Parts: sequence; C-alpha cells; structure tokens
Amino acid sequence: MLRLEKLKSRGRSFERLVGLSPAEFDQLLIELEPLWERSHHRSLARAGRVRRIGAGNTFKLDLSQRLLVTLLYLRQSFTMHVLGILFNLDAANICRNIHALLPVLEQALPAPLRPRTLQAEPDNAPGGVSRNPRKIRSLEEFLDIFPELTDVIVDGTEQPRGQPKVKKGENPGKKAVGRPKDKKRFYSVKKRTHTLKTQVAVTPEGQIVHLSATASGRTHDMKVLRRSRLMNRLPRHVRVWGDRGYTGMEKVYPDWETIVPAKRPKNGELSKEQRELNRLISKVRISAENAIGRIKKFRVCKEFFRNQTSQHGVMWGCVAGLVNLRWQRRHHLCTP
Repeated sequence: MLRLEKLKSRGRSFERLVGLSPAEFDQLLIELEPLWERSHHRSLARAGRVRRIGAGNTFKLDLSQRLLVTLLYLRQSFTMHVLGILFNLDAANICRNIHALLPVLEQALPAPLRPRTLQAEPDNAPGGVSRNPRKIRSLEEFLDIFPELTDVIVDGTEQPRGQPKVKKGENPGKKAVGRPKDKKRFYSVKKRTHTLKTQVAVTPEGQIVHLSATASGRTHDMKVLRRSRLMNRLPRHVRVWGDRGYTGMEKVYPDWETIVPAKRPKNGELSKEQRELNRLISKVRISAENAIGRIKKFRVCKEFFRNQTSQHGVMWGCVAGLVNLRWQRRHHLCTP
C-alpha cells in the first residue's frame, strides 16, 4: 500500500504529485475532519436506514489516506484500477470513497460560488419580458467575502467528453444512424469533438470567485453567461471583462460597466486605436487564462472526462478550491 508519511517526506515530489505541499495537506486534513464527521453521521442517521449507527463495514482507509486518494485522482487522473492497486483496495471501493469525499472536500476548500444548475430562462436584454423574474440571491454573502471587488474577468473553457449514447428504447433518428438525437448538443465546432463547457470568473489578481454549472459544448459563451446566475449576484460597481465571445454583453446588462474587445467588421479592418485597445484589454484578461491554466494542471479537468456529467461540477469546484488555496498562500507571502 502507498504510504502517506513516506510520500510527505519527499517534499517537492509530494507537491507535484497531489498539488499541495505536506503542510497544506495537513492543514486541509484538520479542516476536513469535522466536516466529514458531520456528513458521515448525517448519512448514517438518514431516514430508511435499517442498521443502527456503528453497525456495518468500516472504512479500510483512514481519512488521511482517502484524502490522498482523492487528490491523486484529481491531480493525476489515475484510473480506479490503478488507485486500487496502489492502495490495495477494490476499484469499486476506491470509486465510492472518492465520490463520497468530493462534496465534503469542496466545503473544506476556499471554493468559488458554484450554482448546481443553469437557470432555465436566460437573462433578457432590456425590453424583454420575463415571466418569472429572478431574485438576487447570496449578494450579501458575496459582498462579505469580496468587499473590495471591483473587476471580474469571465471566460469559458471546454473539456472533452464521450459522445452521448443512445438510451434504451430511444430512436436515434434518421440523420444520425446509431447515434443519439442530442449528439450535436455536446459537439463543439471549435474543438472538433464532444465537450463540456464551464465559465470561470476570476479577479485581476487571479482568485477564482465563480464557476458556472456545466453546459454542453455547443452552448455559446454569451448564453452560458446569461444562464449562469453570475451577473445579478454582482454589485453594480463591479466592472466585467470578457473576450469576443461576449460581444453584446453591454446590451443585455446595461447597468454594469462591461469591457469586451472590438470585433473586426466583416470585410473590414480594425483601426490602430482599436487594436491598441484590444491589446490593453488582453493584458487584463490574461488573469483568467492563467487561472484556467492552473485548473488544468489537475488532469481530471483537462483530459477526457470519464465520469458522469453530474459529477463534472463538483470536481471542478474541488479543483478550483485547491487552486484558490495555493493562491491564498502566495498572496499571503507577498503581502508585507
């Protein structure tokens, strides 16, 4: 079995392997323990459970080893079979341990705000009529966490996934023989494959403050923004930056100051001033690209996504929390 103490004694090798230094791992474990105890007790005391609390099988791995397994999976994207060999455990049990710990791990980390689903109705442009106007939620909490927030940079990123399968009893349709009707919904023309899309909101300093719910790869960036529940949670004084995929944001959200690079007109050219302005905007927006790059150092967010789509959000939430944890340490070291 892979030994935690032996790995931690290697210092930098341990940090490259799991994404945290030994000291950060120990501190995270301390914060995770009470959250896990409450979550596990709540699971044992759920309605309909026949056995009394304390009965049944116990975990073969203690909490520190299960945390190590989860971080190895997020950082290296090992298969359950490989992790089972490393920890002398069946692959199915490894899978259950990881998926049980992920939601609790997200709570223990400084993870960004993350709605579980995209809202059914997108935010409307001025003049549009919304049948069910949406209330602003968690604004006070947002301001408490980020009282000096003045700028947010939004950007979308994609991760490859498998082609949707035909469900039993469904007709795939004439135009897609042997394939599901919704196969185009996940197909990204930009990536030339089926993908899952996530929108990331980052401060200019590099802290991740919001993740959208998972969207299909075909969904346009602007549509994800309008359904992400982000804008109506932001105070009016916050300036929002986007790339060319967010062209038209100023029409949908006239109450916010929005900055988007100029698009080259059809059969035309940008002026010298517009090109210079686009270059200055890119200097600010690079913070979002760098944050996405740090997220994708965790291979579970970069490589082919092997899990169910419903697990995509919580994995990205945990990885964003780990990235924020490292960001906080660097920010603390840089402050006098």
